[in-house]
Amino acid sequence: YQDRQGRYLLLQGTLAGRRLVLGTYYGPNVQDVAFSRQFRKLLLSLAHLPIILGGDFNAVADPELDRSDIGRRRWGAGGRTIAYYADVLGLLDLWRALHPGERDYTHLSRAHDTWSRLDYILISESLFPSVRDAQIAPVAISDHAWVEFRFQVGRRTGAAALWRFPRDLYEDQAYSAYIQTQ
Repeated sequence: YQDRQGRYLLLQGTLAGRRLVLGTYYGPNVQDVAFSRQFRKLLLSLAHLPIILGGDFNAVADPELDRSDIGRRRWGAGGRTIAYYADVLGLLDLWRALHPGERDYTHLSRAHDTWSRLDYILISESLFPSVRDAQIAPVAISDHAWVEFRFQVGRRTGAAALWRFPRDLYEDQAYSAYIQTQ
């Protein structure tokens, strides 16, 4: 799955006998409601499989921990999107899960002389036991640092992922009306 602007690429495949979705994502640096809605629906349609999604989300998940400039610490739409993925799809911010309370950044804004953590690897909770570590590399060539992780392949982890009723359907009035008539 991909979009025409190259903002995401999602692959369904098998790794060590386990079906999963592996993807890369580039979040718009301006609010794009239609794109966000389309991508969210796509992820929901794939939520029955474990997901590993990494990329530049152009957002901070936690304004208090993920920005160096205290004056710019506010909760934006992109941060709420990351929270949505965690809540509805059971995706963990991998680096934060392994480094709670720690400050490290992936993006340097030279114009504002600030650091932010905009780059993430989000991973299904069911895959987390197979993760060995996650690190943020130094900023070297571009204005972003990459996030890397080590994953133990071939080890089955925990029980099968729990199915969750998609929250979007709870909030969809047309769907609710349909269910009530059935």
